[in-house]
Amino acid sequence: MLLQENEILKIKLKKVIQRKGNFETSTKTCKSCNKDYFEKENFNWSCRVHASDFGGEMWWCCGKNGKDQPGCKFSKHASKEDELDL
Repeated sequence: MLLQENEILKIKLKKVIQRKGNFETSTKTCKSCNKDYFEKENFNWSCRVHASDFGGEMWWCCGKNGKDQPGCKFSKHASKEDELDL
């Protein structure tokens, strides 16, 4: 029984080693929304911010009431590191 489990673990280990380069472990922080993200999960709708300032009761850009409302402008996340690379 132990030999069977050992063989199964060896097979699983080989699969993990083969997929080793497919996983991204480093996160970046967006300079617009300050959220952490993975570059592989960065899409055109990932970052949500407001296009204007909060006017006390509502956002001037979209008319949503309350400071905690989700942003109306969608874009990809942009990290501070990407800005330094340019």
